[in-house]
Amino acid sequence: MEIKNTLIKLADPYRAKAEQNAETVRAQRGAAEGAAPAAAQGDRVSLSSEARLATAALSAAQSAPDIRRQKIENVKERIESGEYTIDPKNIAGKLLRDDSLLAGTLK
Repeated sequence: MEIKNTLIKLADPYRAKAEQNAETVRAQRGAAEGAAPAAAQGDRVSLSSEARLATAALSAAQSAPDIRRQKIENVKERIESGEYTIDPKNIAGKLLRDDSLLAGTLK
């Protein structure tokens, strides 16, 4: 005698669906045992154009040199000679602009 708990199926519809799928797979395997085995097919992946672009951008960024020595040397020389000045208002304005761009309020 087999007792099945039908309340679980009502309480967990995903489990009920999984059990139903498992029964379907068992039935298909039973029917296919008498048939010739199908040719094995490998997994396939399809990337969207956005994913391909992101992958290309990542590859380009990873292949770029980490340090631009000439630019660093130029800034060091300007700092040592006193030619390099910082404009706090300019920096603040750019930070606010970047923040607005990230928030989507400025285009």
